Amino acid sequence: MKENKVIIFDYDGTLLLKGEEIISDKIKILLKNLKDKNFLIILATGRPLNHCQYLLDENLVDYIVSANGSLVTARKRFHSIPISATKIKIFDDFCSEKNIPATFYSEDMLTNGVVDNKIIVGLKEAMNINALDLPLIDVEEVEDIYLMCAFCDESMDEQLRSSFPDMYLLRWHPFIISVLEQEVSKTNGIMESLTHHNISPNDCIAVGDGGNDIDMLQMVGRGIAIKGNKKLMEVADYVIQSVKDELINIIEIQDF
Repeated sequence: MKENKVIIFDYDGTLLLKGEEIISDKIKILLKNLKDKNFLIILATGRPLNHCQYLLDENLVDYIVSANGSLVTARKRFHSIPISATKIKIFDDFCSEKNIPATFYSEDMLTNGVVDNKIIVGLKEAMNINALDLPLIDVEEVEDIYLMCAFCDESMDEQLRSSFPDMYLLRWHPFIISVLEQEVSKTNGIMESLTHHNISPNDCIAVGDGGNDIDMLQMVGRGIAIKGNKKLMEVADYVIQSVKDELINIIEIQDF
């Protein structure tokens, strides 16, 4: 295998399968095998850091790009783009006035306390999380917030965009739209990690399963798609059924 090789993984649907709370033992063995092959491993996810911190603690990954790229962590906080306190307060007031459930990503996930079917179904489908278990946010006391989500359908999108014209809004579920600073993206967060090691994206492999992974696969030298999403498969160099059964074979055959 060549030097300076990096593999970048999406989390949900790629390493973490539907219904799981943590990755399986087979995936842990896979990550350990990649470490033995001297891969630098980056996890890129829209989740808050604490949902994936165990992978750093168990030395299974080297970096976590969390909150869709606004927080990058190795053994300590490496790079961050928090949302200003003023914008957090405006968003919280907006959601409260319209009775919209909302979540706020610090290193953990907090909520504004509004509960309806959209947040219950959305969090269960997207992350296998019980909305009723989330702690409440105190916008006057909370430290850095990196990402905010409103739980509403598309009928609210125009109001949200007009209310937050200088923010990046990303709808990734029928009931969930994320609100971030404009310069935030998974690929920008990944580049912060690569630049630190003076590694080109062309020397990297990326593995993902959904449409939100298209940019990640396009930025690297080799993109691997989990079979399913047609648009992602079109930009991928390789398509596999699952990470645990096929990834190591592709890496060995192609001499990555």
